[in-house]
Amino acid sequence: MITVNSRRNYSCRGRRDSFTFTKWGVVTLTVISPKPQPVLSVSPSWPNPGASVTLNCEGLELQSAGWRFFWYKTVPDLSKRNYRPSYTYELLPGSTNGTEQNSFIINGPTLTAGFVCRAGRGEPKFYTHYSEVKFVWSADSAAASLSVNPDRVQHFRSESVTLTCKGNSTEWRVMKSTERDHLSFCSNWGKMTGSTCTINMNWSPSGVFWCESGSGEFSNAVNITIHAPKPQPVLSVSPSWPNPGASVTLNCEGLELQSAGWRFFWYKTVPDTSKRNYRPSYTYELLPGSTNGTEQNSFIINGPTLTAGFVCRAGRGEPKFYTNYSEVKFVWSADSHPAASLSVSPDRVQHFVDQSVTMKCGENDTKWRLRRFTESTSPSHVRCSNWGTMHGSSCTIDRLEDHSGVYWCESESGKFSNSVNITVQDDYDDIILVSPVHPVTEGDPVTLSCRDKKQNLLSNVFFYHNDKLIQNDSREELKISAVSKSDEGFYKCQHSGKESPSSWMSVRVTLSSPVSSSRLLLIIGPISGIILIIFLLLLWRYRRPKDLCSFRSDKNNQRSTTNHRAEIEISDNNAPSEGDALYASVKPSEAAAPAEPKEITYTMIKFKKLRKKRKPRKPEERVVYAEVKPRAAELAPTYAVVNKSKAKKNRKGKPAATNEPVYSEIKSGATLNDESAL
Repeated sequence: MITVNSRRNYSCRGRRDSFTFTKWGVVTLTVISPKPQPVLSVSPSWPNPGASVTLNCEGLELQSAGWRFFWYKTVPDLSKRNYRPSYTYELLPGSTNGTEQNSFIINGPTLTAGFVCRAGRGEPKFYTHYSEVKFVWSADSAAASLSVNPDRVQHFRSESVTLTCKGNSTEWRVMKSTERDHLSFCSNWGKMTGSTCTINMNWSPSGVFWCESGSGEFSNAVNITIHAPKPQPVLSVSPSWPNPGASVTLNCEGLELQSAGWRFFWYKTVPDTSKRNYRPSYTYELLPGSTNGTEQNSFIINGPTLTAGFVCRAGRGEPKFYTNYSEVKFVWSADSHPAASLSVSPDRVQHFVDQSVTMKCGENDTKWRLRRFTESTSPSHVRCSNWGTMHGSSCTIDRLEDHSGVYWCESESGKFSNSVNITVQDDYDDIILVSPVHPVTEGDPVTLSCRDKKQNLLSNVFFYHNDKLIQNDSREELKISAVSKSDEGFYKCQHSGKESPSSWMSVRVTLSSPVSSSRLLLIIGPISGIILIIFLLLLWRYRRPKDLCSFRSDKNNQRSTTNHRAEIEISDNNAPSEGDALYASVKPSEAAAPAEPKEITYTMIKFKKLRKKRKPRKPEERVVYAEVKPRAAELAPTYAVVNKSKAKKNRKGKPAATNEPVYSEIKSGATLNDESAL
């Protein structure tokens, strides 16, 4: 019995009769397994436009034993619904009789295509199996094309990606080849609807994708890289302790695909004390100006800024794919929120490691949590219950080891308190600087001192401001009678070779300070000037006379009774209309007492047009009263009777020529009241 993969020697001989035999002939018979299958390789798999491609058919043990190699181009066959995609094969030009060499060169240009090879020998020809299909990919398209939405190479696993085939055919399949040359089509890792394949990113690894049509065309090929979970950007804030009114810059970084169409969204955190998680919980509110995202990965917040937390995330595509939120980053302020505050007892920045410190959250809320940030721990993992004891709104820390950092309160209603810096002196034998933990108001007195672990007040202390020695005498304290903004900075003390840590003393500038006043004047000054100019223009326009009138008046020497004489030139041609105001200057007579100031007095004369009657009144009966208000406060008002006379017309209707002025007598108010004729 002949078995597979066996090799045996067989012999035979012939016989002519019972006594005559031929010589033994020896035959070696080798039985191999089923047809061999060569291995095809292509180089390069992504050729440049117009470049040639080399095919190699390898893997045959008896390669030199008379094999000839045949080269084929694949044609998609969509009629067969197999698990593996089906193809038919077309011999390449120049390969009809096979080639002696196991390599074959295809000259460009080359579009996306699949190739196979096989070998044959003998007559009749014995052929090996076809090799597995190998592809040459091209970004160029001819009769078919593939588009990707979102239109980019790299995607995240939680994104939705669709591949759409276009061309003359009505039947399509979307193919994918992975790094391990695994060939599959859309139904294995997505959903095919018409000519569109929607990728299930959880089942689809990275690979090369292309379309194959029912009429046998290949589309352009695209490389798609699938990243595992959503990325998480890294937020940074600068500065973390801004001066009052200063701006703060947020930067959202750490995305590998930062330039690939991301828009950045910026949020302010709101404390959520309802959740009892190990990590403090927050909700997020979009910052103004961030509703549609920003193209830049930086965002500026203009002051004033209180203590607050911020996060960022990025999004792209439609529908929008978002990254995870960044970790919370905080901006701290020593100024307290009207609805939240933090106080420290003892009320100082520096403390010894074995001392007890109590921090109390206060104002309107009854439910609080105390937070801290240290250089060695993440702010998301620390609160009072982890390193202290919370009683109501107070947190007591019995031992301050490794507790240097920033502390603040968060309320049930979502408010942040002021922040305080706490510095722990770990060396028992060292000293501390006693300085205010809260900002000092400009103009207030402040006292700094140096103490040892027994709380003894030390004398002969050196005090430093920003590393500059400012006091080195026998005094025990550094006293500043009226602190100013220039006193802000880092302070420390030295005593007997021991040095305290440095602590920052903040100075709060009030609105009444010279700095604030000067800024206010810079704003109010120009505005006041503009208002004054407008007022003067309106006054000039209002007081401009429509007709010119001049008054001449004589003033008696007596202060109690003053007679004025006014000269008024009036005619029908230049008489003011009804309701018009007439201004005239009244000059005092030269006989006035020299002691009295020679001021010009103005009067307003209003003319009223009389209705026509059957029996017109005489011209001298038409009178106008005017009130003349002298500038001297002690003089009584003076009234003037102005007689307005018409010029007589001659028969030709022309007025009689006259240059004679009309004079009026100005009488005091007392005299005017006594005349019964008026």
